[in-house]
Amino acid sequence: MILNGVCVIWKGCIDLQRLDGMGCLEFDEERAQHEDALAQASFEESRRRTRDFEDRDRSHREDLEVRKAGLADRTHRP
Repeated sequence: MILNGVCVIWKGCIDLQRLDGMGCLEFDEERAQHEDALAQASFEESRRRTRDFEDRDRSHREDLEVRKAGLADRTHRP
């Protein structure tokens, strides 16, 4: 179970007729490590995609500048 972003295990019993019972929540270290690894992988993938996008965008802008410079050279020739 993940409760408010924290991996926990419920230990106890509940009477489903009366909605009464006792129990406790224990931190689930194994699940927390797994969730942390998934979050880290997702974060790294997002950073990689952002970096790739920025690289493609930079390359595209540089290509446009080269094309503009080439067109400007052709229009300024006598």
